Amino acid sequence: MTDEIIVSLDIGTQKIAGMAAIVRDNVLEIIGSEHMEYEEEIVQKGRVVDIEGCTEYIKNILSELEQQTNVGLPLVNISVGGGFVKGWTASHRIDFETNKRRITELDIDNLLKNVRNQTEVPSDSHIFKLLPQEYIIDSQTSVKKNPTGMFGSSIGALVHVCIVKDNPLENIVQCIRNAGSEVDQVYPHSWVAAEALLSEEEKKSGVLVIDFGKGTIDFLIFLDGNLYGTYSIMCGGEYIDKDLCQILNISIESASEIKKQYGYCNYPILIERESPELTGQVELRLVGTGIKSYAGVDKISKIVYERVDDIMRKWVKDIIEKELKKQIRLGAGVVLTGGSAQLKGLVDCVTNIFGRNARVGVVKPKGVIGLAASYQYPCFSAVVGTLMLRKKEMEKKYPEPEWQKKFKKIKRKTEDFWKKIWGEW
Repeated sequence: MTDEIIVSLDIGTQKIAGMAAIVRDNVLEIIGSEHMEYEEEIVQKGRVVDIEGCTEYIKNILSELEQQTNVGLPLVNISVGGGFVKGWTASHRIDFETNKRRITELDIDNLLKNVRNQTEVPSDSHIFKLLPQEYIIDSQTSVKKNPTGMFGSSIGALVHVCIVKDNPLENIVQCIRNAGSEVDQVYPHSWVAAEALLSEEEKKSGVLVIDFGKGTIDFLIFLDGNLYGTYSIMCGGEYIDKDLCQILNISIESASEIKKQYGYCNYPILIERESPELTGQVELRLVGTGIKSYAGVDKISKIVYERVDDIMRKWVKDIIEKELKKQIRLGAGVVLTGGSAQLKGLVDCVTNIFGRNARVGVVKPKGVIGLAASYQYPCFSAVVGTLMLRKKEMEKKYPEPEWQKKFKKIKRKTEDFWKKIWGEW
């Protein structure tokens, strides 16, 4: 794990972002970062629609990262959503021939193999992630860690199964290959966003993460520390742009800017308070003619609020309640991320819909250094989280030797001792 370089790409509907980091002493140090907004339509709702254009943007990002890091970058890690990813939690159990025996690594492999074989997957998709949530020994004892070495007469597991549609993923992989690199690992978009934003305490308390992008919304839910649902829908902030465009008769580019500057998602709250924020007038230019027109901030905000409320209530909330079919306890509330997470009043709007406190996630994860302030915004949670999730997988595959752990422990104690001595001196 010493001096390993990890590269991540986030290929979104509006922009592409790349980041390189070096793993040194279990710390992730960012050594390169770059992002570009598309000048033409490259990705629609999380799906590549221009192979050549996407390839060129990836080439440019990787070229810039190689200049910053002074090394070649043959492998990249990516996250995918785009409405073609879905995950759910399944349970399975294996009974042993004897009443008591030691659980082996082979038992764990067979258990996960059975889950994979018994999961019904559409013909256009495949399972790309199996994530054990907890193991259950003798139908009674639940353990989070791998139970190899424990004794039992049966072993069961709650496993999160995540599938992806083949063709949209293959288009992204092909673009990366055309750009001269290969894909190392692929993760669900909501997983990497959560990795950058959540603490283990929040996962245990119950939390909903919503990545509100321009073309898609990716979301997941943790309950009691377990991942219960991974979702991705082809719906995002551009729906608001289209509403404003059609109702106000303005260009889609103007609609996007007006949404950001004058659209208050907490419109009903501001109306109740008779807030002066809704009293202003906004100058518009009608599409095609360029004739000057005006619209009230209250009208703009009403349009924005109605679309956001529809998306969050009828899409996100209804999907979760329908899929999980159980009471949702969100002790840690709702965490918002993605480009559309910074819409005015969105936190109040989401808090009202879900009946739980909401916040916009800030990308300041522990164990990561060198992350520039300009990359700590919600829209970069995925590119950072991809690096973090890959590092975590590498640590499981290449665990730190015991002698190295003991050496570090002695080193810390020695440093603390001399700090104390010098402090007293």
